[in-house]
Amino acid sequence: MATYLENQILIIVDHASNHVSKEDNKLGLPNSFLNQHIAFDLGVKELSLDLSTRLKCRLIQGKYSRLLIDLNRDLDDPTVIPEIVDRKIIPGNIGLSKSELRLRVKKIYNKYHNEIDRTIKNEKVKVILSLHSFNPIFKNKKRLLEFGVLSNEDKNLSSIIIDQLRSQNINVGDNKPYKGNLIGDSMYRHGLRNKLPHALIEVRNDLLSNPIKIKSVSKLLHKIIVKSLKKLAS
Repeated sequence: MATYLENQILIIVDHASNHVSKEDNKLGLPNSFLNQHIAFDLGVKELSLDLSTRLKCRLIQGKYSRLLIDLNRDLDDPTVIPEIVDRKIIPGNIGLSKSELRLRVKKIYNKYHNEIDRTIKNEKVKVILSLHSFNPIFKNKKRLLEFGVLSNEDKNLSSIIIDQLRSQNINVGDNKPYKGNLIGDSMYRHGLRNKLPHALIEVRNDLLSNPIKIKSVSKLLHKIIVKSLKKLAS
């Protein structure tokens, strides 16, 4: 019978940072734009730090804005370096040379995913969790979902986490508000291909808007994850 210990978990956070280096000149965007969800997942950096401490597990965070390159996309995906996002042109991504593209892939994308690969191999990781957040408003309508759990063809852990969240009377989406079956995304690459239990957890970002709320969500997820892993092993 398989067992899954808390310290065998790896938490990854693809969109933890809104950092754009000086040489990229903020991609030609104002600071206000870089501080929005479009540039990174609000609250997940702090959530992942708290949750990984509670679980005593490994944590790898993306260190650059998804506007430079999206770590949760396959390199063949046309949106991996977006030229337009939410009808907003990203000037610094227009007309990039092949050398500029290669530099971003090497400096940001490969460095992040290679670190995950090494950690899985060297630290005997048995479970991968990915943390993201989503906006409470979409197309001028409030999203009632509080959490979303995304999955690909391996739904074993995701389904248990969904059941555990629903048992707490939490409004949780199964592959909502987004689909979790992108070929080559982080869970496909590191979870499915390695045949490791995995799940991507989305949190509505107004639930992460201050330190008290973040600790509350972290405490909840800690309890849910521990129960889910016990059930997975049973």
